[in-house]
Amino acid sequence: MKDKINLGNFFLRSSVLARSITVIMTGLSLSLSINTKASDEPQPAGTEVQQLNADVYDVKQLDTIVVTTRRREEKAQDVPTPISILSGQTLESQRLSRVEDLQQALPSLNVAFQNPRQSSVAIRGLGNNPASDGLEASVGVYLDNVYLGRPGMVVFDILDVAQLELLRGPQGTLFGKNTTAGLLNITSKAPTFYPDNTLEISAGERNYFQAKGSLSDALTETVAGRFSFYKTVQDGFIENVAQPNADKLNDIDRQGVRGQILWQPSDHFNLRWIADYHEEDDQQGTTLLYSIGPTFNHAVYGENYNRYLDNATQAGAQDANLSYKDLKISSDSPKRMQVDQGGTSVEANWTLDSGKKLTSITAYRFWNFTPTNNDNISADAIRNNGVSVEDEQYSQELRLSSAKSDRFDWVTGLYYFQQNLENHNYSIYGNQADAFILYQNAAARSDIASGTANILNNRETHTYGYADTKSYAAFGQGTWHTTPKLDITAGGRVTYEEKEARVNRLAPIGGVNTDYQTLLNNQIGAYDSGKLNLSDTSYSGLLTASYKINPNNLFYATYSHGEKSGGFNLAVGTAPSAGADSLKVDPEIADNYEIGLKQTLWNNRLQLNSNLFWVDVKDYQTTGTQQIGTNYVSVLDNAGKVRSRGAEIDATIRPIPGLTVNVNGSWNDAKYTKYEGAPAPSSVSIPTGVAYQDLTGQRVYGVPEWIANVNFRYDLKSKNKWQPYVAGSYSWRDWSYGNLDNAKESIIDAYGLFNASVGTRYNIGENQLDVSLWAKNLTDKIYVTNVNNGSSGILNATLGQPRTVGATLKLSF
Repeated sequence: MKDKINLGNFFLRSSVLARSITVIMTGLSLSLSINTKASDEPQPAGTEVQQLNADVYDVKQLDTIVVTTRRREEKAQDVPTPISILSGQTLESQRLSRVEDLQQALPSLNVAFQNPRQSSVAIRGLGNNPASDGLEASVGVYLDNVYLGRPGMVVFDILDVAQLELLRGPQGTLFGKNTTAGLLNITSKAPTFYPDNTLEISAGERNYFQAKGSLSDALTETVAGRFSFYKTVQDGFIENVAQPNADKLNDIDRQGVRGQILWQPSDHFNLRWIADYHEEDDQQGTTLLYSIGPTFNHAVYGENYNRYLDNATQAGAQDANLSYKDLKISSDSPKRMQVDQGGTSVEANWTLDSGKKLTSITAYRFWNFTPTNNDNISADAIRNNGVSVEDEQYSQELRLSSAKSDRFDWVTGLYYFQQNLENHNYSIYGNQADAFILYQNAAARSDIASGTANILNNRETHTYGYADTKSYAAFGQGTWHTTPKLDITAGGRVTYEEKEARVNRLAPIGGVNTDYQTLLNNQIGAYDSGKLNLSDTSYSGLLTASYKINPNNLFYATYSHGEKSGGFNLAVGTAPSAGADSLKVDPEIADNYEIGLKQTLWNNRLQLNSNLFWVDVKDYQTTGTQQIGTNYVSVLDNAGKVRSRGAEIDATIRPIPGLTVNVNGSWNDAKYTKYEGAPAPSSVSIPTGVAYQDLTGQRVYGVPEWIANVNFRYDLKSKNKWQPYVAGSYSWRDWSYGNLDNAKESIIDAYGLFNASVGTRYNIGENQLDVSLWAKNLTDKIYVTNVNNGSSGILNATLGQPRTVGATLKLSF
């Protein structure tokens, strides 16, 4: 199949640093002067503050959260790693239902989202690589201990979650796949041997409707089952003025199910089988015009020349300069996006007589993405274009951990990962394609104006690519309890990977003979890269010293090293002129240094975690797009060197019974320390023809320097079986560059978002009814989440969701 790719078989299936140090040292001195007493009884992972028939108003201490970050159950406050944790209840009360919502609650997290394929997750400014089919993510995303090979695999409604953990810094000595920036670990609720059922219905503005539920109970004395489902729809909010009677764009229509079986014949063995399926069919991913590109005095075309407006006018487009703030586009072509994905996993755990624990995780997942895109103008220029993807992955992890020891704990394991990805890049041009895309070409301009050039008009181009990956790894980590207060942790990982890829652009079809064959070939001529191969052995490592200042305060210092394998650009890009090797990208290497302090204060009513970090990255992998002459090409490159440094803080407090407040934030100074061959912005490349620039010393794109989040929940004292509550959140993000070329026109302005809810619970025997009113983006802020380049020097923007006010009815029984 790889030797002959075709359409038929493809679709078979500084100062701030000083202040930050002061904050940490102040906290340290505070912890030494306050007599604290933490609860010694940890809650199981995912346990919620609220329990049926329990008056949460009388609870004064914070829950002790348990994590399995080091592959054994531990109090989160005892783990010398910067972790931010969101419980299932927090996700629910703050209505964080999608992965792109998580940056409203977590520090140092950036989620770039246009559609499931053009999405990425970044931590501490590292990992902004959307739409890179042949490249692995710098941030690993795990669902129930299974690594998800594409970021789009997590773009569904977050369903029936017990706990979500954000780990910052290189990972690999304990988790299956090696990553250089961190990981997002999502754990769903497991089957229970008692009734644990919920049914929930929500309705709101723009015909928002969501139904979801979960049913769990014992099936036999040793077998329990759990079934969860959701269906979410909402009308769009972007008007297409060229089709006034059409539905508004950026609607939501997604659904999914998850089934689980837990077999636990004894206390020494359990097996958990999970299967899930999700699908989406809507008009998500619609972009709006953010910038029309450079306007300048052209030597030939006159004063105040703007390539985009000139071309659009020649093509006959109307309303070509609509502002994104008006929430309008003008397009004659449809917009659609279809996703179907799912998978299955089996996790088995044996506790041996010696106390050692053996774990096996076997998993398979698939992800299919098919878009229908347009050119966002009303002229018949591009009828459809996009990149369809079919991806399958298989993974197997074997892990052995020691029995709990007062002297030395260890974990070791083997990991295998295989991914087979195919994509199909297509463009179907209309009868005004020449005018819209090539009218700036002086040699063809007069014939384009007369309609006789026939270069792109009514043609199609199809490019097929694939990338196959096989990854083998051995890893281990051990903790030496040198004294009752001092631990030394060391870990390592060796990964060997083999990758193969190919990009094959077929000769264009359709259209008529043209006198501009060379220009046609330069735009969409046939190209075959042949087979491309990469193989690499990489190493990851960790060394941590942690010291218990007292039972409630932990200080730690860490050095960690992470490496991420190279990859391929599965688009033609500049390969016809630069050669097939230009489609390859080198491995990414990160060295991370950090110190941190975890504090439990005020009789376990305050948890205060803070840390400083410094990350040096060599051959940072970047993706983007670039205008070179008349061509608009995909960029996949190594950006020399990047330094990311900063501070993070995460505080949770319960000042009075019933009220829990979380405040977290980060300062992130992420800059290129060497990036001499960066793509130049269109404001430079179009007027001057200069295609490259030096971004050394400039900020890394997509990284707000400051992030601040605060959320709270207040459960009032119950009366007559009614217990009111109120919850709210505010998240603020500093400005950032929206595109790889750091164009000033691409800057995403700072913005803040308010969410709020009010409700009441009513106990009916052992059952509970919960009714709430809520609002997301309460002030109806128009804000930009993502910016990307378009043809003729324009910039397009993806907007966040406008205000939605709604109500929810939930029954737990």
